[in-house]
Amino acid sequence: MTAPHPPAPAWTPQQQHVLAHTGSSLVVGVPGSGKTVLLLAQAEHLLAQGHKVALATFSFRSHQYVKSLASPALVKVWDKLSSGTLRDLAIQQLHTAGQSFSFASNNQVREILRTLIPAQAFPGTLADAEHIIRSAKARAKKLPESDRYYPFVQAYQARLEELGLADRHDIVRRHVLGMRDGSVPPLPVSHLLLDNVQDATELQLIWLQMHLAHSITLMLVGDDDLTAFGQDGARGPAALEQIESWGDITRFNLSHSHRLAPALLPAVAKVARQLRTRIAKTPEAAAPTPSQAAVIPATLRVEHFPNAPAEHVFLAEYCQALLRGQPNAARGTVGIITRTHFESACITHALRRHGLNPASYARLIWEERTPQIILSLLYLMLGQGNNGHLHLVLLGFGVPAPAVMALFQAGLRAESWGASGFALPPLTHESPTTVAALQQVRRSLRTAHQLLHMPQTPAPENPLTPRTIFKALVADLLPHLPESEHPAALLATDMLLTLSGKLTEVLPRVRTETLPDMASPIVVAPVRETRNQQFGTVIIPYASATTWPHPPSALLGAEPDHDRRLMYLALTRSAGSLVFTRHTPEASPYVQELQQNLKQQTRKG
Repeated sequence: MTAPHPPAPAWTPQQQHVLAHTGSSLVVGVPGSGKTVLLLAQAEHLLAQGHKVALATFSFRSHQYVKSLASPALVKVWDKLSSGTLRDLAIQQLHTAGQSFSFASNNQVREILRTLIPAQAFPGTLADAEHIIRSAKARAKKLPESDRYYPFVQAYQARLEELGLADRHDIVRRHVLGMRDGSVPPLPVSHLLLDNVQDATELQLIWLQMHLAHSITLMLVGDDDLTAFGQDGARGPAALEQIESWGDITRFNLSHSHRLAPALLPAVAKVARQLRTRIAKTPEAAAPTPSQAAVIPATLRVEHFPNAPAEHVFLAEYCQALLRGQPNAARGTVGIITRTHFESACITHALRRHGLNPASYARLIWEERTPQIILSLLYLMLGQGNNGHLHLVLLGFGVPAPAVMALFQAGLRAESWGASGFALPPLTHESPTTVAALQQVRRSLRTAHQLLHMPQTPAPENPLTPRTIFKALVADLLPHLPESEHPAALLATDMLLTLSGKLTEVLPRVRTETLPDMASPIVVAPVRETRNQQFGTVIIPYASATTWPHPPSALLGAEPDHDRRLMYLALTRSAGSLVFTRHTPEASPYVQELQQNLKQQTRKG
């Protein structure tokens, strides 16, 4: 039995009840109610009492951010804490039981899916494939053979096994099965603490329940309004209802938000009330601290610009003004929250071009197919390409995959292609379209090679540089890419062209990923990466009717609650002002709704 947690002057009565509880608990709190801070305080207290404790999150970045919130006292004893993602904790126990395997990273999973999409005639996009795989594998039982996507899921699983890999779902499932038959032990702890439990899948809930059955005390905190991964199998409201049905679980409700500004809280809360499925709760403003009371009241600002560059200029200048110590900066950092990873990459690049260096949570664009083609084109132009680069470029110019394979079988090699004058091995029975695509690749690269090696004349008479030649190459490639991929191609091109130094010297560091700086005053992140985080000012760019809500997948269809939850997640990251920007005519309906909510609130006031 755990000794009662000593009350602290900063804890509210609601929070003190949570900390004083010694059994398993489900803490359902509104945004800003201190759920994560309570989790960390409980971990610190339990460690001080001599208990063995595990602290879990659902993603690596969430884990890093939660760790950054730890008190100095907890940081000192952090190594006594079993912490990480559910996958990390399950891996430890599988290894303890002598099971060995290689973990499939997100990049490896995407590469497998890219290969399977054409091979299996999958009708959707890479994002569709990811959602289908995650949702299918998050289930307690395997997908039935009657399911439309059963062959695709089976092909994916077979490819994983062929490569000797296990994805995160396989790892949790193996741990569940091992605990069930006694071959793998549960976590060697007395207490298991988990943040954002609303994002648990059916399989992960079984994992949690099995630990409860092994007399491990659970402290699970979450808010179903903030479910960010519903399309990937997250249970949301159903997760909280299922946990309550287990028995031996005491539920606590935290209704006071210590984050959201009282001036905006009622209007923001109304956004969540429109959700079709949720556990009803109404956030209340906590009494402001003296420092908060001195801050200028929070505001809602909506800006419209004629084009994307003008919007980017505003974002850069607004951030610079906040960082210079203008009144709005009194509440701290700036969070620029986008709907997608690609939008975050665009904003990050634009801010860097304006001299700012934000911490970016965007997925590297070089993990995506079209930017990979653009990067490969540059490698080939500079004579540093390999067969993998040439393979991608040929596909990008519209050469069919069988013809590409035949070329390599006939002796085509990237390393010697330029020296041979870009001659192509003879192929028979190729269609006129394929022949035309091959001639276009050959002509474009040969011209670029000739321009790069022609005698140089002093500037400004000679406008040809490696960068201008590369731009011309990309212009040759673009008509062969789907129009929907042009934005990614142009962003990748601009990122490469703005690199400082010689292109031949900077290429090796293009794809080097670095972790975002948790202390950066400006964070740019796709909305699903912002769980737990808090910013003095939240800016939501590209807030148009075609972005929020995001256009539904042609394959998966629309899920109205999903984007509303994501918008609510973004709105509730702010401890101060909210700023919406866009460069398209029509504003997001969520922005219009929020403005209307504020008008009604003002009339009532």
